Amino acid sequence: MANATGNAPAPVLSAPGPFPVGIPEAGTSSFWDRLSNWASENKGVVYTIAGVTLVVGAGGAIYYFNSSDAGSDAGASGTANKRKKQRERRREKERAAKANESKEEPKAEKKASVAASSEDELPEVDESTVSALSEEVRSPA
Repeated sequence: MANATGNAPAPVLSAPGPFPVGIPEAGTSSFWDRLSNWASENKGVVYTIAGVTLVVGAGGAIYYFNSSDAGSDAGASGTANKRKKQRERRREKERAAKANESKEEPKAEKKASVAASSEDELPEVDESTVSALSEEVRSPA
């Protein structure tokens, strides 16, 4: 068969040995042929790319479905849950404020009474007053 230019087709080169292998011309091989040749020569790279693709795809699918489940729960009942949480926070703040008020009042009174009595009513202690005390009073329990 002749080419469109009328020349004879280019001869197919054969490799040395008992089994002739046809090596096509560089310009006539399709992209698919070149890709399949490369894949057959680099199987490790192909398997690595396929494995990474599967792992990333599976992880993305899991993430997508888990996030969509959480989003569906926060639909109409989500606003009701928000209101409940806000009410609970307000109640907790009110309880904490009441508890703090009741705790702060006695402390303020104690501080005032201690300050007033410590300046005005401190007894004078000297050797004669200590010797007058009994052994039980002198030694702390």
